[in-house]
Amino acid sequence: MKRFLLLYKGPATLPDASHEGWPQWFTGLGEHLLDVGSPMKQGYTLHGDGSADECATPLNGYAIIQAEERAEAVRLVQSHPYLSLGDEYTVELFALR
Repeated sequence: MKRFLLLYKGPATLPDASHEGWPQWFTGLGEHLLDVGSPMKQGYTLHGDGSADECATPLNGYAIIQAEERAEAVRLVQSHPYLSLGDEYTVELFALR
């Protein structure tokens, strides 16, 4: 099976934001879930010229799943509760080597 990194991208989530449906979604993945991941906050960007700033990409978290092919990974992710928060919330999938 191939591994896929899921990146949750969107507006910053409030500290008291509901994660209703997430535990059930992760449980439903069964053997496809490799790493439930973690929320991400306080991003920091380092630039090649040595400068740095607090304007990191708006990532809210990550997880790692496995699937036979990308099409199966996409099918598994389509029901993720994060996607129901609105059009500005996305899940990006990247194949891992």
